[in-house]
Amino acid sequence: MTVHPLRLVVMTRNVEAGRFGTVVTRWFVREVERAGEFKLDLVDLSRTALEELPARIEDADAVMIVTAEYNHAYPGDVKTAIDAVRRPWYAKPVGFVVYGGRSGGLRAAEQLRLVFGELHAVTIRDTLGFHEEDFADGEPVDPTTSTAAEALLTQLAWWSRALRDARTTTPYPT
Repeated sequence: MTVHPLRLVVMTRNVEAGRFGTVVTRWFVREVERAGEFKLDLVDLSRTALEELPARIEDADAVMIVTAEYNHAYPGDVKTAIDAVRRPWYAKPVGFVVYGGRSGGLRAAEQLRLVFGELHAVTIRDTLGFHEEDFADGEPVDPTTSTAAEALLTQLAWWSRALRDARTTTPYPT
């Protein structure tokens, strides 16, 4: 564990029982906790007021977005939440855990990369994408999935430290 824990916002659409997104979110939160490098702040967009988001993103060292693919992109409430923040996204690393659709949600991640580029955020290259059949009893069927999550979180931690240090010593130019 790092001396100064990295603050990680995991932003998800909702965590209602019985939803596939809830299964994915809960599994990923366990992976974050297992990694031990992050202090977790779970933001459930169905329960978090838009006015709270800028401060929570500002306080974060990194953000992971857990979302479904919807119409070859991502849901409107995710776009609304992203747009409600603006400046706190600058020079923040952002990663994606996506699900649904024929692509396992990867089209949502690709659309999100375009948006975050405009917001001066740094997106993590690796992405976790899932179909419903990829999980059984709340856990991934493929035993290498946790290894992939660990690799993603290791990359996220590296970028989080580098960008946190950079933002501390030199404010991001606007």
